[in-house]
Amino acid sequence: MRRMRRMINLTPKVDYKYGAPLGRKSWNDNGTREVTCTMLLRHIRLDSGGYDSGGAYWGIGQRLYGYAATDDSIHGFVRASDRADAIEQVRALYPNAKFFGKVSHAS
Repeated sequence: MRRMRRMINLTPKVDYKYGAPLGRKSWNDNGTREVTCTMLLRHIRLDSGGYDSGGAYWGIGQRLYGYAATDDSIHGFVRASDRADAIEQVRALYPNAKFFGKVSHAS
């Protein structure tokens, strides 16, 4: 499992030729929300100016989380107060999604 987590890069370097992009694209190659898949979920660190490590601009606000199916057919980002909130938001998009690691639910 650890090896697979390293293979998916949620913040690849961006092309600065015309300035930093605002955020990053989300996608779903499956064309449906009713997929059963295992998702990686990572907190994306932003610098003091609101940029991720690859150079995309997100601004300052709630924590940013990136998610991706282990086969990389689904990929996206959510703003959330914590991991449990991020999982809840992703499950609203993909109800059958499963996640690596412990999942604690906010009360």
